[in-house]
Amino acid sequence: MKTSDLEKELKLSKHTIRYYEKEGLITPQRDSNGYRNYSDEDVQTLKLVKFLRGLNISIDDVKAIINGDLDFHECLEVNQVHLEKQIESMKEMKQAIDAYRDKDLPLIPGLENIEVNTKNWKLGYQKTTKAVSLGRKLTKAWAKRQMLAAGGSSLALSAAFTVWLSIVIDPIIVRIIVFICFFLGLFVLMIATAFARTFAMMMDNSLDQSVEFLSEGIRYYQFKGLKANLKYFIAVLMNKDKDIMKFYRYEDITKVCIYTNLKYMGIGAPMAIDVYVMDFEFHFSDGNKFYFFWPMILDDDSRYIGAILEAKVPCIEDKDNVLYAMKNGLNITDYMLNKD
Repeated sequence: MKTSDLEKELKLSKHTIRYYEKEGLITPQRDSNGYRNYSDEDVQTLKLVKFLRGLNISIDDVKAIINGDLDFHECLEVNQVHLEKQIESMKEMKQAIDAYRDKDLPLIPGLENIEVNTKNWKLGYQKTTKAVSLGRKLTKAWAKRQMLAAGGSSLALSAAFTVWLSIVIDPIIVRIIVFICFFLGLFVLMIATAFARTFAMMMDNSLDQSVEFLSEGIRYYQFKGLKANLKYFIAVLMNKDKDIMKFYRYEDITKVCIYTNLKYMGIGAPMAIDVYVMDFEFHFSDGNKFYFFWPMILDDDSRYIGAILEAKVPCIEDKDNVLYAMKNGLNITDYMLNKD
């Protein structure tokens, strides 16, 4: 059989056939004019080689199997172990790729030192988006949950107020009108003040504010009053929040100040404990500033933020050097209490 015919029958390239010949797997004869002529034995050997290579068996092991120096099934068992390790490695690689893609991170050297890790926080301490962020961005799903919480609280308070008012006002129609007005007013007020963001531990009192660190820059929302916050809330429900949020490229951030403050918190105990928290102040080239009081930072976002700030912002004011703690995933309170 000629080389061209062999290529068609086995669907192997001429280069691959020559390679197997060079490895000594086949020894075609030459006819009178010098052209290779493959025997039936060569064809059967090449079919076997193609099958074994399709199982990801190395060329050396293929030669050993064909020569009878290696058992086929033993080779499969060894390859299965290697393949399982490769699959696990590929899964980890895919997980990392998905995480970096979803987070929309800038390409900075510090990324190699950060292990992709997502924590399963309890309800109320979960991230709302996959982007690296200070605070938790208000999303449509979370806005709906806030509406349910505000509706329930407003309904209970309005009902209690109306019952009390019934002592003074007798006509039921008046009480119904008062109930509706009180309910709507309280509901709007709760939404506008982002009441659901305030916890007794003061761990998330950020008034729907957030800063997302994206590949090209940061996008943030700054609370500027009840009317503006209500407008932002509605924009989130209509998927138009980006029209209200501000975006600055990293080169437009002139300075970031990190302030470390000591707070005293009681967590179900008679004695308060010391907790260090961070405030962030962003300065931009157009003169704008954004001061973010005590934002919640979840998962490993602190490490990403520290690495991004160091790589992208030319001036960082950080008298306590907490940027070091952020980059290395250290607890800020422990770091400050053990700081020399």
